[in-house]
Amino acid sequence: MFEPMLLNEGKTNKHLFWIVPFICLFFYFDWIKPGHKSIDFEPHLNYFRDLANAFLHGRLDVTNTLNDRDLVHYNNKLYLYWPPMPALVYTPLVALFGPQLPDAFINVLFGLLNIWLFMRIVHRLNQQFNLNLNNQHLLWMGFFWGLGTVHFYMSNEGSVWFVSQIMAQTFLFSSVLLLLKSRDKVVPLLVSGLFFAAAAYTRNNMVFAVFFLACLYLAMHSKLSWKQGLSKAFVFGLPFVFFSLLNAWYNYARFGNYFENGIQYHLMNPYFYENFKQHGYFSTYYLSHNFYTEVVHMPSIYSSFPFIQKEEEGFGFIWGSPLFLLLIPAAVLQLLTYRNGLNVNVMIVSQRMVRVGCWLAAVPIAFVIFCIMGTGWYQFCARYTLDFQFFLVVYLLFSWQVLATIPKIKWITFTLILASIVIQFLGAWMY
Repeated sequence: MFEPMLLNEGKTNKHLFWIVPFICLFFYFDWIKPGHKSIDFEPHLNYFRDLANAFLHGRLDVTNTLNDRDLVHYNNKLYLYWPPMPALVYTPLVALFGPQLPDAFINVLFGLLNIWLFMRIVHRLNQQFNLNLNNQHLLWMGFFWGLGTVHFYMSNEGSVWFVSQIMAQTFLFSSVLLLLKSRDKVVPLLVSGLFFAAAAYTRNNMVFAVFFLACLYLAMHSKLSWKQGLSKAFVFGLPFVFFSLLNAWYNYARFGNYFENGIQYHLMNPYFYENFKQHGYFSTYYLSHNFYTEVVHMPSIYSSFPFIQKEEEGFGFIWGSPLFLLLIPAAVLQLLTYRNGLNVNVMIVSQRMVRVGCWLAAVPIAFVIFCIMGTGWYQFCARYTLDFQFFLVVYLLFSWQVLATIPKIKWITFTLILASIVIQFLGAWMY
């Protein structure tokens, strides 16, 4: 994919799975900016840690928080409207080490784990679907995910908003990797379903990732009968059903309604209040503005460092990670290839199914994001879009064989990845 050729083609260099996260570690621990502490061990505005402490004391409401911003006020108590899964992860940590945890440090560790998981997934997809990827692909895609997307600066921050998104990626990647390794075994499939359920109850819009997971599994098992498919779906879906019942009880215990998460009692910033009063939390009214801001809007550029102006609502993710510009020629070339009837063998059909799964997951996740009342304010680039960026990366990987027909595509791709890393470096510097 890229030149110059840095490593041998052929057998995958297993050390890459550790080398890339280790190099990213130096950036994630904020050693990029002179005068900053290298590692932040202070508690942040992380309500999940506070809720974990409440769980340990038999409560569902939070107390002694650093702030009440963005919480739910109901019956003179403060609650979270976010799904509670990250708090369950924090519970054993709070039990062992107390409530004053180093939130940013913990989030960095999850961020580094995500890079490792991401690279393992790329490796497995390459093996399973004969994508003709080599060590260069693995190396640079690892760096792209770790340093060339909003995952970079978000992993440096231990606040509740960033913790939920980074942890949701951990659960999603774990689910995908286990599904790739599951073969026909029940236990890996069940655990993959468990991680999927955890992702959905960390970020609810991640529930649409099930379409990608279903297409991926069917692409791996093309001869699966309907009866076998239903039994596999039942095993995979069991944890989600259990988590859904548990979440319904959690809502009822707090608000007396199985489907109420508390958003109507939200102590929101005045910046959002007028829109919320007129249009609610979720509405297609926000769609055009959010789509423009999070996809199309270009950042304001200046001639002096750090060159990009801070914009509270952010700017389009395709400009923050320009590698995603390749989605346009990839989609066009795939459509032309399909119309020309060139995709005929079983492996190509399986690859096509995975590509379809990418869009079946990415589009509804993006739709939900674009219909909520905020764009992720206050942010660099478009942090909410991290929820669906993985599926876009997989689509690009499965489209590389047609993209490779474009002249100079190796250098174009290499340049776009470097540009993505530089832009996100500037964002991490500023934020």
